[in-house]
Amino acid sequence: MTAVYITIDTEYSAGLVAQLGVSALAENFDRSIACRTADGEAGIHHQMDVMEANGLTGVFFVDPMPALIWGQRAVDLVVRPILKRGHDVQLHLHPEWLEIAGDANPLRSRTGRVMHEFTEDEQVELIEIGCEYLVRAGAPAPTAFRAGNYGVNDATMRALARCKIRYDSSHVPGMRDSDCRLTLGPQHQKVLRHKGTLEVPVGSIRSFGGLRHAQITALSSWEMTAALRFAVRENIAMLNIVSHSFELLSRDRTRINSIVRGRFASFCESVAGTSGARSATFTSRPPQIGDETGAATMPHSEVRSAARIAEQLLANSLYGAE
Repeated sequence: MTAVYITIDTEYSAGLVAQLGVSALAENFDRSIACRTADGEAGIHHQMDVMEANGLTGVFFVDPMPALIWGQRAVDLVVRPILKRGHDVQLHLHPEWLEIAGDANPLRSRTGRVMHEFTEDEQVELIEIGCEYLVRAGAPAPTAFRAGNYGVNDATMRALARCKIRYDSSHVPGMRDSDCRLTLGPQHQKVLRHKGTLEVPVGSIRSFGGLRHAQITALSSWEMTAALRFAVRENIAMLNIVSHSFELLSRDRTRINSIVRGRFASFCESVAGTSGARSATFTSRPPQIGDETGAATMPHSEVRSAARIAEQLLANSLYGAE
């Protein structure tokens, strides 16, 4: 069986705080988490609806750092519905909230955009704070982590090991310009132990010029379904897919992006309808060293890639460039 990890980075928007002010918790939740529009919702509740309709369980990497300005309630609003519906909650972390927090910054005057800008000891402190907020919201102690903007370095891996977090999933072999600073390369596409923590790379497939990461906005439903079927046929252990709580919206987060929303629904249907595939989480099926996490060995299809590029151009013209 190929285990399919549908992972959703679930986060409020620091950018919207700059636009709307620190008092706009409700609007930030509506536009970043629930993703409410005039045509309905497209955020975590909708994503859970789609997954559950297909018998799937998701992994929600939740960023608790907005609690520094809004308190525990901001985290509770996100975590409790996910847990109530039986999905997995793990730790996501965007350090840019430290600057917004001002005097509430636990690192005092230290701020930064990504984890690798901090020392190992500072990263330990941030991880411990994040875990505490999630546990207060009712989540089990996290066993997996993904950094905001994938911004880890080797010190992060040591910090995670010190915090008893077993897995990281911030290495993206198919993304050339990510903020990941691990001493790993695009050839590292399998689960491996690195600096004391198990790294679970984001999946990828071959495209024009190399690898392309397995994200809902980055691959067409045709490409994702092809990757899934290839993984099952070749007995690949797992397919690690990334999405975001706001990913099914337009760029300005005011309208539903029907193209991307259709991709998400189509992929979930493909997982449910593919014999030999099943959804999994870091809790239900812990990754193992040596597990391949994507379909990078699948032969490149120029036709599928070209069709996706055409679809992306249409989506960008209708909903804003990603």
